[in-house]
Amino acid sequence: MRIEHKQSFKKALRKYNKYQQEEIFTSIQTLSNSIEKFQMPKGLGLKLLISKSKIWEARVNLDIRILFRYESDLLEIGFAGNHDQVKRYLKAS
Repeated sequence: MRIEHKQSFKKALRKYNKYQQEEIFTSIQTLSNSIEKFQMPKGLGLKLLISKSKIWEARVNLDIRILFRYESDLLEIGFAGNHDQVKRYLKAS
């Protein structure tokens, strides 16, 4: 599966320290592997936020969430942030 990181994700990622960035990338890899195997990943708390544009949320930990979309062989990572930042991002999009 191809993983694409949107510019908005790259920009949001800069505010996290190396440990948090590792957590984020580990969660993305877990998500990708689970999608390829058609299994629901444990612990990521997947939630479909916007069905029309197929935007999903996954929890990295209690504070950090990632927004993503996927279709066939592409996993597009759109944003990373806390609950309030995700709400603001979606509202601005």
